[in-house]
Amino acid sequence: MARRIVLRPEVPDDLRDIVAYLEGASTSTADRFLQSVFAALDDLAAMPGLGSPKRFRVAGVTGVRLWWVPAFKKYLIFYQVTDEAIIVLAVVHGARNIRKLLRDRRRT
Repeated sequence: MARRIVLRPEVPDDLRDIVAYLEGASTSTADRFLQSVFAALDDLAAMPGLGSPKRFRVAGVTGVRLWWVPAFKKYLIFYQVTDEAIIVLAVVHGARNIRKLLRDRRRT
């Protein structure tokens, strides 16, 4: 049984920012990006063990896994798995300071 997808409150902003950036190059690229994100989330819901576990030296941030957006490998999905859900912590470009981002989001 597929788990439900839960987006942290910041994730829609992540997606809007990435889409706005990609639209600067091509609207069709931005559309393909969103389609790829939703496909990746469907895959994670069906197979929550995808990707690799990550460790961050951030208090309160444990059990984080990493998966990439298909066809957009520089964009990463950071998530946690529970018995009922996939909790998406962030969808960001891999060049971001992930440790700081997760530390800041832990506080919200």
